[in-house]
Amino acid sequence: MFNKRDEKKIVDEVKAPSQRARDQYFRLMAEQVKDYALILLNAKGEIVSWNTGAERITRYLAHEILGRHFSVLHPKEEIRSGAPHRELSITDSMGSLELQGWRLRKDGSRFWAAIALNEFRDEDGERAGYVLILHDNTERRASEEAMVKSRTMLERLFETAPDAIVIVDGGGVIRKVNQQAEVIFGYMREELVGQRIEILIPKRFHKRHRQHLHNYFGDPRARKMGIGLELYGRHKNGSEIPVDIMLNPIEAQESTWVFAVIRDITVQKQGEAKIMELNLALRNQVEQLAATNRELESFSYSVSHDLRAPLRHIIGFVDLLNAKAGTGLDEKSRHYLDVIGGAAKKMGLLIDDLLAFSRMGRSEMMKGWVDLGLLVREIVADLQGDLQGREVQWDIAPLPVVLGDAAMLRQVLINLIGNAVKFTRSRATATIAIGAVQRENEQEIYVRDNGVGFDEAYANKLFGLFQRLHANEEFEGTGVGLAIVQRIVLRHGGRVWAEGGVGTGACFWFSLPNKFE
Repeated sequence: MFNKRDEKKIVDEVKAPSQRARDQYFRLMAEQVKDYALILLNAKGEIVSWNTGAERITRYLAHEILGRHFSVLHPKEEIRSGAPHRELSITDSMGSLELQGWRLRKDGSRFWAAIALNEFRDEDGERAGYVLILHDNTERRASEEAMVKSRTMLERLFETAPDAIVIVDGGGVIRKVNQQAEVIFGYMREELVGQRIEILIPKRFHKRHRQHLHNYFGDPRARKMGIGLELYGRHKNGSEIPVDIMLNPIEAQESTWVFAVIRDITVQKQGEAKIMELNLALRNQVEQLAATNRELESFSYSVSHDLRAPLRHIIGFVDLLNAKAGTGLDEKSRHYLDVIGGAAKKMGLLIDDLLAFSRMGRSEMMKGWVDLGLLVREIVADLQGDLQGREVQWDIAPLPVVLGDAAMLRQVLINLIGNAVKFTRSRATATIAIGAVQRENEQEIYVRDNGVGFDEAYANKLFGLFQRLHANEEFEGTGVGLAIVQRIVLRHGGRVWAEGGVGTGACFWFSLPNKFE
């Protein structure tokens, strides 16, 4: 706590034979020792001399404290316990006393003091008083406490770490392990400390590991062990454990040790194997589905193409019959020919739609910037010839420029706007609104009408192939148009949905991502 040489010199000087000599020596010494509170007490423990070091540490001036009992520097709880009296009693019996404890400043604040109390006697050998030396060790105590707390915290982290930690010296000997190392490897720490690290490594890796350990201490640095290799630890029962290991060098006892953090990755390996298995199964299913889709599209195309020739014959012969014998046929026969011709034309439309649907799945996409507003204006202008005698109110809001295939997106808008025109045919005034809503990651485009609408209970059927919610006698169609819309939008990475009610109109939505890949 103190420099013993300085303390002995101070005490020896104060033990001078005469009171005058003592006072003179004490004052001289007190001025030289400014880092310490140097206090002279009489036999009763009252303060009779006070140096500048004592003023600096306790903030009492000499005239404020001379004559007062030295217990004024003790906290109240120590005074109540009789500590000042015990300190003097021990010093009387032992000659000197060293201790540490809290002491008080003038303002009531505390400081941690290193304390030395020595008695001195007069020329007759009678106790003349005491030399009290104080040193403010508050900062040192705080630093020591912080170090203790830090060590305690590090030790707690070491013990409670979720991974095994093994500390190995330069000779490959285990110096310390944590609790998780016991859990993973099945050993008690007493069985590991002092053993070579190879006890935790499968035997077939021992020779290679010794070389790796030698190489590591030749260039010690923080790094992952065995990069690119599969590492295994050895359990006490002989089983092998897949592990990941992180190495960090630490300085200890004038040598370099290695701090190894070991993670059991058994569950991770099992998960990776399961993921690989699922990915393989998924890839096989995707390939099978793609093959099935190609076959279906090929079949659809072939059937549609092969049906065109006989269909043309049917329509041609109906036209010939009408031309040659139409006037000679009765009304019922002419009706039969009309039905055959209408059915053949409807089938022709269906074949055209099937071919278009097939092409949408096979044709290459031409990506670029597409002005949806310009497309809508062109489509509406083209429809004007079919709207003669109808009153249609158009409400076209500003539409975005998006990334996509212009021809395909044109087909989407033609189908949706065409449906809005068709299903508002029974309204005195048709209202068709076209607009867009900008979202964070996508644009949502809608086509809304005040037509006959649909029952939302069947909304999930709208985009299916050949799915129709209205009889052909009410509204013509093949049930392929919305399926084409869905296929195109899905190829653009978007989605489609519909809202509506019976007799209250319908609103068809499709979205396009802001980033199109």
